[in-house]
Amino acid sequence: MRNKQKKTARPGRQKIRIHEVTAENDMRYRGPLSFQHFMALGWACIVLAQVVVILKLGGRFDQSIAEGTAKFLPTLDSIADFSLPFLLIATFAQILDTSNGYRKQLIKNLGATAAICGLYYLFFYRYLIGGLEALITDPSQAMPTIQSALDQAVPYGFLCFNLFVDLLLCTLVMLFLNYKPKHIFKGKSVVIFRLLTLLPIGYEVGCMAMKIQSARGMIEIPAWAYPLLPVKPPMTFVLFIVLAVYVKTRELRFRRHGKTHEEYKAFLKTNRNSWNFSVFLAIMMVIVSILDLGVVLGFSLNEGVHYVLEKEMESAAVTEKVETDARPETINDETGKAALIESAQEDPREPAAVTEKVETDARPETINDETGEAALTKTDQDDPYEQEMVSAVEKGAYISIAVGFGGSIGLAFLAPFVLLFSYTRKPKNELISMLIPAAGCVLIVALYLEAFHQALFFLPIPKIDLAKIREYAEIILFMMSEQGIIL
Repeated sequence: MRNKQKKTARPGRQKIRIHEVTAENDMRYRGPLSFQHFMALGWACIVLAQVVVILKLGGRFDQSIAEGTAKFLPTLDSIADFSLPFLLIATFAQILDTSNGYRKQLIKNLGATAAICGLYYLFFYRYLIGGLEALITDPSQAMPTIQSALDQAVPYGFLCFNLFVDLLLCTLVMLFLNYKPKHIFKGKSVVIFRLLTLLPIGYEVGCMAMKIQSARGMIEIPAWAYPLLPVKPPMTFVLFIVLAVYVKTRELRFRRHGKTHEEYKAFLKTNRNSWNFSVFLAIMMVIVSILDLGVVLGFSLNEGVHYVLEKEMESAAVTEKVETDARPETINDETGKAALIESAQEDPREPAAVTEKVETDARPETINDETGEAALTKTDQDDPYEQEMVSAVEKGAYISIAVGFGGSIGLAFLAPFVLLFSYTRKPKNELISMLIPAAGCVLIVALYLEAFHQALFFLPIPKIDLAKIREYAEIILFMMSEQGIIL
């Protein structure tokens, strides 16, 4: 009787498998936020990041600005770090929800990446380098001078600012991993197409290795490579790869039951799959945050352990040298017999003397004052070993932060917000999706123009007397009229 009730109880609450989900039995809940909302939030964070940059620069010129922004600037900086997660989720949603999302996203991100690279090269090489060449007597010193200034201004030896490189790499990962080729790489050769996923992953890993070496001071990344470096934290890229693999494995599970690729594309548009995706994304954000913190601690611990091992090796080498120097030297004659011990001839009590000397050297030195009382010993002062140990641990954290580790810790705070997101919700006006990036760029340009305008009041430059300029202009015009240059 109990077994029969167990089989027939609550049949309506049986879990629906993914291959059984249809439009008829789909769940009703759908998150109120679409990819358009996340795109707007991402660009708002980008604009906020520029505000942070301007305020930090202003604080270097005016101490009052630094003091006035010291309380809330770290909070703004933390909020600005959410720009990439917002944009990545928006990009992922567009890829999942549209049939031609790969093509649109690929063209858009590739074009934006090339545009930012072109603008950077135009500004840096033509206007910055070229302008300095026109002002100095030796034009060949323009590039070394600018590079030296960059080395002083850039703390880690490189500068990352092209966010579209990250979006392009993520789009390529999604393309190679989940796109079904129609003309090339068909049949069994699709494996070659899937292996192309290693290209963007290898690019990300290579850039990360370069950043590590640059932060250690072992290499120098040239200025032309700055717009080609990824901006996002490495663990955020790992999160995107996990999401891409999640979509691919769900397709394999779905098609295992005889379903087609077209049926899977219809399944992607269901609310149930959208909710499952949001839940999985929220969980992975928390996991990635914890792992990111662990990586930062791992870098610090690695540097600390490396320092301890170096000190132990140095100590062992010094101890071995002291023991070797303390041994009596022997001189062998031609017959191979041991000669008299040289040290025994001079002082037969040398072993005891050496021991006494070592013990004396090991004692803490004391300095007596005029009253004859013992002063502070050297052991009471700061231990240099402990200071160097702290410096090594800080160096490990410094290197990890330079690469971007630690930048994904805040994703855990974004996880509950993701549960309100649904990639199946389409925005009411598609035109807004095109206006959001344009509005963001206009705001950024306006911010820097206003910052330049405000900086004119604080820069230590001499003021211009318009009366004198007008007087000089009148003199020049009079001389030109006397010479007949102008009528």
